[in-house]
Order: sequence, then structure tokens, then C-alpha cells
Amino acid sequence: MKPALLAAALAVLAPAVRAQGLPQSHVLNFNCLEALAAVGESDLAGIFSYVPDKDTAAAFADLLVHRPKVLRKFLAKGEDDVKQVGGVSQWDHDAASYALSIFSLPPAALAAPKPSSSQLKRLRALVAAPVLTLEEMTARRSIKR
Repeated sequence: MKPALLAAALAVLAPAVRAQGLPQSHVLNFNCLEALAAVGESDLAGIFSYVPDKDTAAAFADLLVHRPKVLRKFLAKGEDDVKQVGGVSQWDHDAASYALSIFSLPPAALAAPKPSSSQLKRLRALVAAPVLTLEEMTARRSIKR
């Protein structure tokens, strides 16, 4: 491309790029960070920081659906929370609900490994567990110590 043509293209496109802006990362939701660490995927925190906060549970559910090992670890984390403090966080509840919704799609539409009936039962139990705030969970953990 000729330098003059390149300069003209940059002059035309630069304001549009500035107006639209580049993707911005933001502070990652603590619940998402905790879940990523619990399932051994903390290296994905940088990627999740680009996902809008309201969508992190759905994005995490997609990770659960496509990686059976991650699903197993998330189920164990959720069951441990229920055992220790009597419930799960709203974020964990939402992630489990989204995953259950994805798993309910017809097999032809689901491009992921099908979970066992035992895993689906455990996932339903997490969705049915009481939802606690982070403050309630922290307080109940500190009482048990």
C-alpha cells in the first residue's frame, strides 16, 4: 500500500477506533476469581476480566459444560460450601443454573461432553441450595473456626 493511501486510511479510521474504544478489562468479580481458583483455572482470570460482570457466571457455566474436570471440581467446591456454611453464593448458584440450562439442550445442539446422571443430580442440588451473601458465608466460616 502506498504511504499516502495508508495515511489517508489511518486518518479516516482513527476517529472511529477512538470513538468505539478498545476492549477494556475491569476488576474481576471476587466470586468468579474464587471459582476459577477452586477449579484450577486461575490462569483464565485475565480473560474473564474482559467479560462484563453481569455475564461472568454464564461464561463460567460455558467453561463447566466444555471441561468435565472443571465441572467435577466446581461441584466439589459447591458441595463443600453447602456442607461448611449451609449454602452457596448467588454467583455460584447462577453459574450452576446456567450450566444446567445448557445441559438441558438437545444432544445435537450441545457440542460438549454429556455429564453423568450423578453430576446432573449434584448440579440440581447446588441450584436448590440456599443462596447466601458473601458476608453471611464469611461470618459462618469464621464461627466454625
